[in-house]
Amino acid sequence: MKPHKSILLVPALLAMQCAFAQNSRLTLSNNYPSASEKLQMTYTPAGSPLAEKKDISARVYFLDGKDYPVSEVVLKPSNDTLTGEFEIPAMAKAFFVKVYSGADIDNNGDKGYMYAIYRDKKPVQGANELEAYALISNLASNFGKIKADNDRAFELFKNEYETYPNDEKKYEASYYWLMSKKASPNTKALMEAKVKSLKKSDKEKDLSLASYILNDLDKKAAADSLKKVIKAKFPTGEMVKNDAIYAMAMEKELGKRDSLYKDFASKYPDEKDANVDYVRTQLAIGYLKAGDNKAFENYVAQVKSKTNLAGSYNNIAYDWAVKGEKLELAEKLSKQSLDIISDKLKKAEASPFYSKSDVEKQSRGMYNTYEDSYAYILYRQKKYNEALKYQKEVYDYDKDNDPTTNEHYVLILNALGKYAESKTVIEKALKAGRGTSVLNDELKKAYVGLNKNDKGFDVYFAALSKISNQKKHDELAKQMINKPAASFTLKDFSGNAVSLADLKGKTVVVDFWATWCGPCKASFPGMQLAVNKYKSDPNVKFLFIDTWENGDNYADAAKKFIADNKYTFTVLFDEKGTDGRQAKVVSQFGVEAIPTKFIIDKNGNIRFSMRGYSGSDQAVLDEVSSMVDMVNEEIAATKEAAPKQSMK
Repeated sequence: MKPHKSILLVPALLAMQCAFAQNSRLTLSNNYPSASEKLQMTYTPAGSPLAEKKDISARVYFLDGKDYPVSEVVLKPSNDTLTGEFEIPAMAKAFFVKVYSGADIDNNGDKGYMYAIYRDKKPVQGANELEAYALISNLASNFGKIKADNDRAFELFKNEYETYPNDEKKYEASYYWLMSKKASPNTKALMEAKVKSLKKSDKEKDLSLASYILNDLDKKAAADSLKKVIKAKFPTGEMVKNDAIYAMAMEKELGKRDSLYKDFASKYPDEKDANVDYVRTQLAIGYLKAGDNKAFENYVAQVKSKTNLAGSYNNIAYDWAVKGEKLELAEKLSKQSLDIISDKLKKAEASPFYSKSDVEKQSRGMYNTYEDSYAYILYRQKKYNEALKYQKEVYDYDKDNDPTTNEHYVLILNALGKYAESKTVIEKALKAGRGTSVLNDELKKAYVGLNKNDKGFDVYFAALSKISNQKKHDELAKQMINKPAASFTLKDFSGNAVSLADLKGKTVVVDFWATWCGPCKASFPGMQLAVNKYKSDPNVKFLFIDTWENGDNYADAAKKFIADNKYTFTVLFDEKGTDGRQAKVVSQFGVEAIPTKFIIDKNGNIRFSMRGYSGSDQAVLDEVSSMVDMVNEEIAATKEAAPKQSMK
């Protein structure tokens, strides 16, 4: 890593800010934007990833260290450019602009369009610090697809602290963490001097920073010793409190978690930390499952975020419905989840990084999901007419009509004898390439219901299946890519090294997952079906890479989960990267969310990438096997087309 010369740092950064404004596709009416100013922005799509797009929009994410407001910018065409305007909030210190069309984003070659707020052509206090933090956290990446940049972040942090040496430093621990990565005698000496200075302080914040720096210097024993001093000196301080929150969150046994929470609540009454609210929610749900209604109601009353409670209600109620258990209670809980989200919709307001319209859209999507669960619970209770009222709303709202939506809708329609409507819904799904085994079964019921027999069904179904399969094939063909997969060697449960390079010549399915990831685990029964399908094919290999886990005991948890569910998976453990997170390989693959799966061909090239859970076991199997088969078909076609050597 190149050393930076502090004497040139400030002017270099100022030049960098101006360069982004003047020489990129996006320009602002003022190269030194100030708080409360109304700015005009001009965007030139030519040469960008959005060059051929017609529906280009923009959003501005303001960094203020607290509220993080968002401005939605209407872009109007003007010759070959698009123009719009937005006003900078009074408390903003920096911002970045996201220019996008649907899922496509112009991220300015990974650097993004990020700007400081100025006063007298000088970045305001906190501007560079917040920019730096956005670059090394997930903020800029998640919302603007801006690539993490430790070098640039370090320069920004250093400029901030040299320009404003006496002001509050909110993310100073991150600055010293970045400094530790430089691994030079000079930086080590600076960090050790900082620790020596901080240890003279009588403030918990300073002593805690010293302990973090010691950890960054790999002086764990010294860091642990200092932490003991901090906890003894500040028995109700932040470090003690955070340790207590972590202990509550990680405790799985209900009674022990309850005791930990009661002890915590006696010391920190009415604590509003989101993690504490998570504990309250989990205690409430734990007692609900245990059948202790009094304790359940007690903790429900303490939960601050009813939205999280709604999610838990929905999950439990739907799970009971699938199993055919506790349907009356499932109906009650499911209805409560709907009422909570309905109330949130009525009172929607902006939240950090989300505009009011974002919150409304998210809430409507949540309501749609919970409404689907409620309709299915009513169906399981044979309350078909009431179920239809809710499920039709779900179907009409969900334009893509995912597999579960379609399945629940036709189950209800067929139960009511509305065979013509059911048949129309299923035909639409099949023609769109969204067929499932449930839809196939319900189609036959509808066909027989309309025709009083199954005569001619096989011919009719074969014709529909042909259309469906071709549609799936055509859609998948559009998603095919061809780029080299990052090489890796990771260890399996037995400690054996498994290398992607050793699997060259085979089609490899790589599935990134974690034990805490609900959609990952929901997809596993379908993935087991896929593993079973290809278990006799020596040219297809599945690798499940456990990643992004928390704590140090994740290996045991992963092994237990796989064993308990009797999955016959080859599981590998991702390694820790330079940032200390278990994320080395997942980062090399550019994964932004899990589950994410990759289909890698025999030459080591990624041909397909798919994110999320497809909605049903059959859908997962169909999706994975279709992609594997397409890759294998391409390989076979290439072999067939290759010129044959003549025999001499």
